[in-house]
Formats: sequence, structure tokens, C-alpha cells
Amino acid sequence: MPADTIIGYLIVAVGILFVLGLVFGISSRQAAASARPHPPRGVHLPNPSLLPFIFSIGAALLGAGLALHKIGPVLYLLAAFGLLVIAYAAIAWVRAAGREWRETESSSHDEAPGH
Repeated sequence: MPADTIIGYLIVAVGILFVLGLVFGISSRQAAASARPHPPRGVHLPNPSLLPFIFSIGAALLGAGLALHKIGPVLYLLAAFGLLVIAYAAIAWVRAAGREWRETESSSHDEAPGH
């Protein structure tokens, strides 16, 4: 196996382990129950969104660009474009969730069926 392939696999493995460790570290922190934020009444399910689909398209472009770079180095541009799509989708997804949270906090919290 060529050295650049081994290095690529190692980079991916270290990245996955880093992200899993980060998620585990954040989720395993034991905070007092009163210190944890509670979602405001009325928060049940997120609104429908295309952002998860856009995120997966970016991941597919990134993967295809990195996997097929032997065909032509121009496919690194496909990988870079996929990375930009992933960054856009992640930022937009976080902003949409924050906007939905603020809208729910500021609206009335009656017991109507959409709340």
C-alpha cells in the first residue's frame, strides 16, 4: 500500500477518534440538574429542513474527491467544494436551531396542538 494512502487513512482515523472523544467528553460531564438548560415549553420536533441533506451531499463530494484523486488532481477541487458545502450546511443548521430556540422562547406557550 502506498505511503500516501496509509497517511490518509491515519488522518481519517485520528479525526474520527478526536471527534468521538470530544463528543464523549462533552456528553459525560456531570453537571447539576438545575444548571442544565431546559428547552422552553413548546419545543418538540425541529422544523423540516434540507440542511441535513445538503450536509450529506457535501460529505459525498468530499469523499468522492478524496477517493478519486488518482484519476486527476483536479478532483481535489471537488473535495474542497464538498468541504465548503459541509461548512455552509453546519453553520446554517446551527443558526436555524438557535433561531428556532429564540422564537420558541419569545412566543406564547399555550397548550395548543402545535406547541
